[in-house]
Amino acid sequence: MHLQRYIRTWLHAGLVVVLAGMATLAHAESDPRQVVSEAVERMTSRIEAEREALKADPEKAKALVREELADLVDFKRITRMVMGDYFGPSSKEQKYRFLDVFKNSLINTYASGITLYDGQKIETLPMQEGDRKGDYARVRMEVKTNSGQVVPIYYTLFLRDDQWKVINVYVNGLDLRDTFKSQFAQGMQQYNDIDKVIDNWSADAKIDAGIDEAKQGE
Repeated sequence: MHLQRYIRTWLHAGLVVVLAGMATLAHAESDPRQVVSEAVERMTSRIEAEREALKADPEKAKALVREELADLVDFKRITRMVMGDYFGPSSKEQKYRFLDVFKNSLINTYASGITLYDGQKIETLPMQEGDRKGDYARVRMEVKTNSGQVVPIYYTLFLRDDQWKVINVYVNGLDLRDTFKSQFAQGMQQYNDIDKVIDNWSADAKIDAGIDEAKQGE
């Protein structure tokens, strides 16, 4: 698999692979690395078992992603950071509308790529000094492609209400949250209107653009 396509695969599906197994594991007393490692094993097995059904029924894939991610990703924190300087001036209605649009956009994006995982080797790396700071943790992974290339991935988690919640993901150096923050800022430059930015939001398009930019910088 071409590296660029592989990065796209894990931006679309990698977050789901980890998080969908965290519902019963992500408690405060759990080690963040163990949480992620066990989640990967659980979810990759589930994808393999349900692959044909998920491919045949996009709504089933969306339902799976929505169900598993709803309480495991801190969407409020992420959308606040994505809106950046425009969060304060926006109305309460705009904040909640963007939260809903952003969440649904990501769910649709990840659902469309969840079956792209095809048995590649995933290794959860040992925690290093500095990977755990108070209520924050970083869990690093490596995914080995069929051609032998290694794609580094790491997740940033935040401990909220005794549960680890993902607040960002990096794939091969591409910062997903900052990519979306840049998209929102560019939308404001284009439209100068928060409502129009929300109306024209597309997570998938910006992910692909971010991959292309990262590739050009190599």
